[in-house]
Amino acid sequence: MLFKDVVFYLVCAATWFILMPVFLIGGTIALFSYAVFSELREYLLGRTAKALDNAAAREMARRMCLGN
Repeated sequence: MLFKDVVFYLVCAATWFILMPVFLIGGTIALFSYAVFSELREYLLGRTAKALDNAAAREMARRMCLGN
């Protein structure tokens, strides 16, 4: 094996075993912290998320599925 091939495989292994878990854990922490802080903001400020009510969601789904 050439030295260049060995270095290439070592870099691939380092990427797989070091960087991927770091990005996975970092992404999980980012999503979790976003969820926690958005809930805290909603709780402290008293604002609710702008979500459809169930009746409007059902009506929209009915129109989309039936084509009316």
